[in-house]
Order: sequence, then C-alpha cells, then structure tokens
Amino acid sequence: MNQDIAGDVRFFLAAVLLGAVAALVYDLLRVWRRFHEQTLFIVSVQDFIYWFLLGIAGFRMIYHYNAGTLRFFAFGGICLGAGIYMATIGRFFVKYCLKLLLFLTFPLRKGLLFLRKKGKLIKKMRKRFQKEKMHGRKDTLATEKQKKKNRFKASSAGGADNVRSADLQQREGRGA
Repeated sequence: MNQDIAGDVRFFLAAVLLGAVAALVYDLLRVWRRFHEQTLFIVSVQDFIYWFLLGIAGFRMIYHYNAGTLRFFAFGGICLGAGIYMATIGRFFVKYCLKLLLFLTFPLRKGLLFLRKKGKLIKKMRKRFQKEKMHGRKDTLATEKQKKKNRFKASSAGGADNVRSADLQQREGRGA
C-alpha cells in the first residue's frame, strides 16, 4: 500500500475514533445533567466548554496526522464515528449509566435526605426555642417598661420619697 494512502487511512480512523469519543463524552455530560439538575446558563456553559475542547482536539488531530491540511473525509470520519457510537452503545449508555449511578449513590442520597429532614426538624426546634426565649424576654422588657413608667409617675407626683415607696411597693407586689 502506498505510504500516502496508509497515512490517510490512519487519519480517517483517528477521525472515526475522535467522533466516537466525542459522542461518549457528550453522553457522560447528559448523564450528569439528568443526575444533577442544572440551570440553562450552566448547561450553556458546559456545552460551550465541550465544543471548545472538541474543536481543540479536532485541530490537534488534523495537525498531527495531516500537517494541518483540512480534508473532507476527516469531517465525514468524525460524523461516522459519532453515528456508529450512537447506533450501538449510545442507544443504551445514558439510560443504564444513569441507573447505575442512581443505584451506587442510593445510600448516600438517602443519608443526605435523612440529614436534611433532621436539619429541618432542628431548625424548627431552634425557631420555636428562639420564639419562647424572645417571648420571655418580651415579658421582662414589658415589666421593665412598666417599672420606668411607675418611677416616672411617682417622681412627678411628689419627689424622691414617693419614688422609693413606689419601688418598695412594686417589689412587695402591691403595685403603685
């Protein structure tokens, strides 16, 4: 076989392999997206990074095998590799890989769910305790305000002797 033809065959097979690997990586990305819900912005960023890295990989392949000369069959090889992957392994990969991932992470997810529920319970108890604490503090603040009112009334009514007597009466529980 001619040396040039052998180089072109290697180039074409490398393009087919690149297409299959690119499809596999994108399927892994799809599994991750189904496993972990993401916003449209994050999905767009992931897609941009994927295509950017795929472009770099394609450029490196073209530069390595063909000294940077673009050939139509290279793009055909990439599409053929992705198509072969999608027709064989790709049909089942996302579905079963996601099931395997969910099966393997089941104990972890259940544990986190349990801790989240306990955390909500603890948060509710903490809020209730804070309300009770604040309620008791409000009562204390209300009695302090009442004392100040009584002192003000007593001081405006008749001097320092009345203030002392109002304090004594309040301490003894008689009120002023």
